Amino acid sequence: MNCRDVREVADSFLSEELLTETNHEILRHLDTCPSCRTEIDARRRLRGALRTAFSRAPELQPAGEFADRLRDQLRQAAANRQRSWTFSGRWLALAASLVLAAGVTALLLNRSTAQADALAQDAIGDHRQCALKYRLVRTPVPLEEAAQRFDSAYRLLLSAPADDISTPDGSAHVVERHSCAYGERRFGHVILEYRGRVVSLLVTASDRTTAAASADDIPHLIGRPMDGLSVVSVNGSRHAVMLVSDLERGELTQLAGIVSLPLARRLAGVTSDGAKATAWLLAGVDGNTLTDSPSMKLLRTSGSR
Repeated sequence: MNCRDVREVADSFLSEELLTETNHEILRHLDTCPSCRTEIDARRRLRGALRTAFSRAPELQPAGEFADRLRDQLRQAAANRQRSWTFSGRWLALAASLVLAAGVTALLLNRSTAQADALAQDAIGDHRQCALKYRLVRTPVPLEEAAQRFDSAYRLLLSAPADDISTPDGSAHVVERHSCAYGERRFGHVILEYRGRVVSLLVTASDRTTAAASADDIPHLIGRPMDGLSVVSVNGSRHAVMLVSDLERGELTQLAGIVSLPLARRLAGVTSDGAKATAWLLAGVDGNTLTDSPSMKLLRTSGSR
C-alpha cells in the first residue's frame, strides 16, 4: 500500500470501517512513512475539533436570552390576565407561540440542510470509489441478498430502471446493478452509461420520513458539487433516489426526471405493499455474481477509456 492509497482511505481508517487486513496494511505503511503518520494525526485532530465544535454550536441550541424573554413575557401575561385577558394576554401568548415556532422552524431547517449535505457527500464518495475507481473497501453485494439482509426496497432495482432508457438527448444503458456501502451508509446502486459519461443511480434509506412521491417532488440539487460531480435527488416515502455524475446540472436534472422520479413513486408502492411487489420483481431475475459479470467487465473497459 502506497501513500496515495493510505490517504484515500484515511477517513475510513479513522472511523474503524476497514477490513482487518486493510488496517494491518495501513499500520505497516505508517510504521515506515512519517509523512502519512503526520497526515493521519492531523485528520484525527481535525475530526475531533469538528465533533466538539458541532456539539457546542449555539445555533443548534435555544439561546439563553430567548428563553429568558419568553419566561418574562409569560409572567407578564399572567399578571395582566385579570384586567386584559381578552386582548393582551391572548395576543401575547400568540406572539410567544409564533416566536417559538419560528425558532423551531429555523432549527429544523438547519438540521435538514446538514443532513442533505452529508447525504450528497456520501453519494459522491460512493460514485467515485465504486463506479469510477473500483476501490470499495467492502465487496458489493447482489441486490437480492441486500434486499434480504438490509432493505427489501433494493429488490426493485433488479428490474428498474430498464436496461435501456430513452431520453430526448439519447439513450442511457444500465451496465451494473448491486448494493454497496460508503462510510456508514448502504446504497442500492445502478451504474449507467449516458452520453459517454458514467452515472450512478443510488437508492438509500432517507434520513426523514416524507409523503409519497408526487408531481411536487421534483428532482433537486442537494449539497455542493465536489470535483465536478453533482447530486440530484428525489425524495420518496422512505428513501432518497439520487443521480450522481459530472453531467451539466440541467442534463442531470432532466435525466433524474426520467429515471429517478418514476422509481421514487414505485418505491413508495413497494414500501406500502412489499409482499406483492416482491413477487412481481422476482420474476425472471437470476442470481449472477457481480465482480466477474459481463456488465462489470464492460464498465471497467469503458472506464479505462
